[in-house]
Amino acid sequence: MSFSVPFTAHEPCNIPKSYRVLASKSVERETLSSSIEADALVVGAGITGNTLAIHLAEAGKSVVQLEAKVPGWGGSGRAFGSVVPCHKNTEPAIIRHYGEQRGTRVIDAIAQGPALVADLLKRHNIDAAFDSGGWAFGAHTKAFEKTLQKRAEYWQSRGADVEYLDAQKFSRLIGSDYYQAGIVDRRALSINPLAYARGLFEAAHEIGVSQYTNSPAVRLKQKESGNWQVATPHGKVECQNIYICTNAYTKGIWPGLEKGFVPVRGWGATTTTIDSEVLADILPENHFITDTRQLWSGIRKLPSDQMHLGIGGPAVRTNGKADLKTASKRLKEVYPSLKSIEWKESWSGWIAVSTDQFPRILRLANGVWAAHGYSGRGLAMATLLGKELSFCNVESDLENLILPVEKLSRIPFHKLSPFGAAMLLRWYAFTDYLGVQNR
Repeated sequence: MSFSVPFTAHEPCNIPKSYRVLASKSVERETLSSSIEADALVVGAGITGNTLAIHLAEAGKSVVQLEAKVPGWGGSGRAFGSVVPCHKNTEPAIIRHYGEQRGTRVIDAIAQGPALVADLLKRHNIDAAFDSGGWAFGAHTKAFEKTLQKRAEYWQSRGADVEYLDAQKFSRLIGSDYYQAGIVDRRALSINPLAYARGLFEAAHEIGVSQYTNSPAVRLKQKESGNWQVATPHGKVECQNIYICTNAYTKGIWPGLEKGFVPVRGWGATTTTIDSEVLADILPENHFITDTRQLWSGIRKLPSDQMHLGIGGPAVRTNGKADLKTASKRLKEVYPSLKSIEWKESWSGWIAVSTDQFPRILRLANGVWAAHGYSGRGLAMATLLGKELSFCNVESDLENLILPVEKLSRIPFHKLSPFGAAMLLRWYAFTDYLGVQNR
């Protein structure tokens, strides 16, 4: 088996400067220019690949890691930065999808996501966490008040530090009377995702992972021995197991792998520095906000005294600009004290959205593994699946993994899926608009 591949999906935006300034550390390595051998090869230096490399090395494996560009280049360095202890799908939906036993394991594992991230931050001395009171999840219309109340009761019954707040209490918590009610989930973290990804990359290096940047995997070949040989433009790696950790930035690295999800652009933006007296009454305990609308709704403060928003923009095209006009309107609605808003930068990153919004662990061939489909909840999930992938090898028992190991499947009529995604996002925008109009 042998094939050549283009090495990455097209990315029209750079890594956000707001994150780069806060991450500061340079983690570029030399390019691979020789033939080497290892037990395992990790393709990609985002959160999944870096977490995986750490766990493989800690298990005594010799590990080579290839990055086509620089660590955190893909979605890991562009995410909103919220690490939350729940999935986009509801808990009953998770149980229906996986069954009672595995579904419960999935719910419990995701709930431990922020703790898993916090442990890695502490264990490897990674300076990426912001001072935060947790996650404030607001009901943007009255229709969602009971939904959030039931959600809080569910997690309280499981011993989680989650509290339902009426409009008045939620207003005091976030410094805004915009929402009808809300939940505060104190388990969640707010981080600089680029600093987190790069900190993990550096931690993997320190425990012996051989790392190469600007070294795309361009050709894969299985040898008669059963081992795999992976070529870069100037070198080769022979190994027993390959782990493809490129998520939405997968482009041809394995035939059909990118056809198992729909690539969608998520957008973010930061304001210029805001006067500290004005900021003092906005998110006074440094919670980050999302709400019950279906499209991007994240708001948080950065340590640099900037506001950071998840916003709209072209979802499937590589051209176009962020919708800063709507972002300004939304920020003023929530925080009227911000009389004038100036934006410093905006950016986008690709999100791998599965049709059911559940992630996948894939066995592509004997000794070739992948994970993708985080669907916008990648920070905790990427960390979790990086750890889970470390248990996948040609000799391992896969039954004890949190997620089932699946074969590669392709979305029918995949070429048309971006158009379907664009139509669905427009429908979400319309329903969000109607909800706000009927507040």
